[in-house]
Amino acid sequence: MAESAYLKRLRRAVERSGLTAEPAVAAAPVAELVVSGRLVRAIHQHLLRLRPAVAEKMVDEMAALVNEDECALLLHGKGYAHFHAVHFLCEFADHYCGLEDGRHFAAAVGWEGSGLHGDGDIISLMELMVAALPPGDGRTHLGMALKELAPLFLDHIFPSSLFKLAIEPQANGLEVEFCYADPDQVEAALARVGLAGDMGTLFARSLLQVQETVRKGLAILVQDAERALRVEGRIDTLGEDRRRALAAAGRASWSVQWEGEVELVRCQDPAAVLALVRSLHANMHRRELEYFQERVRGLEMRVEELEAGDKFQELVGGSVPMQRVYRLIEQVGATELTALVRGESGTGKELVARAIHQCSARCEGPFVAVNCAAFPESLLESELFGHEKGAFTGADRAKPGRFELADGGTLLLDEVGDIPLPTQVKLLRVMETQAFERLGGTETMQVDIRFIGATNRPLEEMIAAGSFREDFYFRLNVLPVALPPLREHKEDIPHLARHFAERIGRRSGKPIERIARGAIRRLVASDWPGNVRQLQNAIERAVALYAHDRELDEAAVVQALGLEVETRGNPGLNMRQRELIELLGASEVGLTVGEIQRQLGARQPGGGRSGRTLQNDLRKLAELGYADWVKDGSAHRYSLRDSA
Repeated sequence: MAESAYLKRLRRAVERSGLTAEPAVAAAPVAELVVSGRLVRAIHQHLLRLRPAVAEKMVDEMAALVNEDECALLLHGKGYAHFHAVHFLCEFADHYCGLEDGRHFAAAVGWEGSGLHGDGDIISLMELMVAALPPGDGRTHLGMALKELAPLFLDHIFPSSLFKLAIEPQANGLEVEFCYADPDQVEAALARVGLAGDMGTLFARSLLQVQETVRKGLAILVQDAERALRVEGRIDTLGEDRRRALAAAGRASWSVQWEGEVELVRCQDPAAVLALVRSLHANMHRRELEYFQERVRGLEMRVEELEAGDKFQELVGGSVPMQRVYRLIEQVGATELTALVRGESGTGKELVARAIHQCSARCEGPFVAVNCAAFPESLLESELFGHEKGAFTGADRAKPGRFELADGGTLLLDEVGDIPLPTQVKLLRVMETQAFERLGGTETMQVDIRFIGATNRPLEEMIAAGSFREDFYFRLNVLPVALPPLREHKEDIPHLARHFAERIGRRSGKPIERIARGAIRRLVASDWPGNVRQLQNAIERAVALYAHDRELDEAAVVQALGLEVETRGNPGLNMRQRELIELLGASEVGLTVGEIQRQLGARQPGGGRSGRTLQNDLRKLAELGYADWVKDGSAHRYSLRDSA
């Protein structure tokens, strides 16, 4: 497909200026034409839903312009991108998507929220404002709310104040106007990258995006927006000539009219309001550079969960292999066919099965899981089929089985490779007919179940060995879902570690605010034969037993992993640090900094050292696993670790 001249010009301009994840760019003057990384994320997410292959191609284009870390930040809505770079992504998507129904990609991205949908601060602010409004005319209140909120959410999209958005309440609706804030500056800035002639085209695309974003904001605030609001002057419905005129003018206006009564979405539960306040505070006041660099990819890695209604449950990770898993989950969830989730032990097969259920039309129904390896043959059949009273010794009452419990929902057959051959035959019949009888019963029960299997066993080899039925395998393996082992997506380890550390910290009342770089290096260096489950256990052990204060340091991770610390002859230790190890090893109760200073001075006149040097040496010994410390009044008492 030949590129349009417009796309070629945009590509050259982007190659000259690139994308950026540097937060300091936000403070640049308007001439720099930077916009929020939220737009990059919104474009990527929408394209991912429409054309996954094109989305991957777009990521490759971005990665060629910037390094992988910056690309990852932008894909998660962080950092800043040049104005024309975002339009390049929109044009790229339009060009390669091949949509045939006349939809405009920029308008579709706007309706997706244009980077605001799922963004905690602006959404929380909108909900709080409506909650604070007094009872009364919803139409009047909605106009007041939108007038105040418009500049705020526009600033979230275009922090360089590229545009002005004015919303004025009218007697029966709103009047909206959108234009460049300073057309001369915009033209001058675009001229530097050879795009001055495309200024109107860039405005038209932004207009499509912003108008749909405003509609999305209205829909969030109104209970029945589809029938209560009517937008006059929808840009995406205008003819080509009219859109060209708007582009040339660099200014557009439209109106929103109320249809009857307008009922606002009010949050009245005090606990819910308090949660919104906390969310708003957390999102609007934690913008420090250190947070941006070290926390954003951990604490907010899965913004996709917010957009997807948490349908991916506990799955964490933004790597390419995990993105493929997320797309596959959505595709499999959209069907009613049987799925087989395969992966090594500890890769999260049950979590994926739950996510498939959440993505399906059965999400309101039950999700029932049974570990087929946990029961002998007779008990497994009772567990699945249920039994009548007196069906076998000890059956003193009737009991429904998992088939009945899963009716209308999803049944996960975990560890299907451990199901005995006779039970496989019976299961095959149920999967094909959706009918069964309880053990000891004669009544045929009809159910409506979606089956998902999960295993880490080599089923093909088992079929060849005669320990697994081929027909049962084909009935299960309609939609295969393969999970990558952790060693194949180690870039997700920091995010997983932070996720587990925060969760166990909340549960145990021992909050962890950060994980040291040395600890992350140790985690990434491990092979993780037990995959994510092993990583979770190691983090929980480290937090519960070895973490000091609110940081998980390298020493805690070393102990949790059961690794041996380096020998005392480690060339990474200097003479001062080796001398400290000797001193600490000679003390049974440990030494404070003052006591260490005195002993060093007693060994050799002038043998003391500055407090800062000594503290740095002691901190390094603790991080490397050589020393421990405890609070002793206002001081710390250091002792040699047993394993050192």
